[in-house]
Amino acid sequence: MKQLFKACVLALPLATLACSSTVNANYFKDDFSWGHDTAIWNARSGDNGSPFGCTFKPEMINPSSHGITLSLSNGQCSELQSKNHYGYGQIQGSLKTGNTPGTVSSIFTYTSWYDEPGRAWQEIDIEFLPSLGNVVHTNVIYQPQNGTYESWELDIDLAQYGLNIQQNLVSIGFDWGSNQIQWYVWDSNGAKQILRTVYKDNGDGHIANDEIPAYAWPVDPTKIMINHWHGDNSQNAFYFPGQYAAQAAWAYYDYIEYVPH
Repeated sequence: MKQLFKACVLALPLATLACSSTVNANYFKDDFSWGHDTAIWNARSGDNGSPFGCTFKPEMINPSSHGITLSLSNGQCSELQSKNHYGYGQIQGSLKTGNTPGTVSSIFTYTSWYDEPGRAWQEIDIEFLPSLGNVVHTNVIYQPQNGTYESWELDIDLAQYGLNIQQNLVSIGFDWGSNQIQWYVWDSNGAKQILRTVYKDNGDGHIANDEIPAYAWPVDPTKIMINHWHGDNSQNAFYFPGQYAAQAAWAYYDYIEYVPH
């Protein structure tokens, strides 16, 4: 039986064991054997509005003996959200996607004012969009409540690492720290390769291309999420994730792992 490990501290002088499962929770790895671990994940129900063109439904998550498939069809899609919130650490997994344009499959962190009033939207992304080809879309997103949306995007070609997300099971992740975020992948030879590194602004009065302003750095405990969705063919959706032609699609996830700092 799968189990979520909780962070525990000894509360003195009563010598009772107090456990926290909501902030900076401890290590987990879910290999999705016969489905997702319900101690770790909630299967999402509901929709996000435009440019999402589908409603998240738990029945679109298909289990197998090892790994799960997040399916979508016209108007229906799938998402898992962690029940707990997590701090700095490595978020990684292994997945393979189909080639349906207008869809997105992802591994990402997310928190916002929906978790806590007044909190900024903070997100770190790994996303695969067949409309872009054999690339991984990396991004950091920041938006204060009722404020301006900002993002720091970079697409990276996987072919240089001997990988194709539509042919290979790609093991990929990012390491989120207090001053650095680093995306990485294991190449076709099994060697770990750094894809991208961004840094928190060092305060020298100049924001370099690989820096993010200190005010926008993701700092709050966050959910870990995976999803598979399609766009609504609005103007925004044509930019991201591209035109969608009402086709069914899939994204297979072999595991997701969180390693705290």
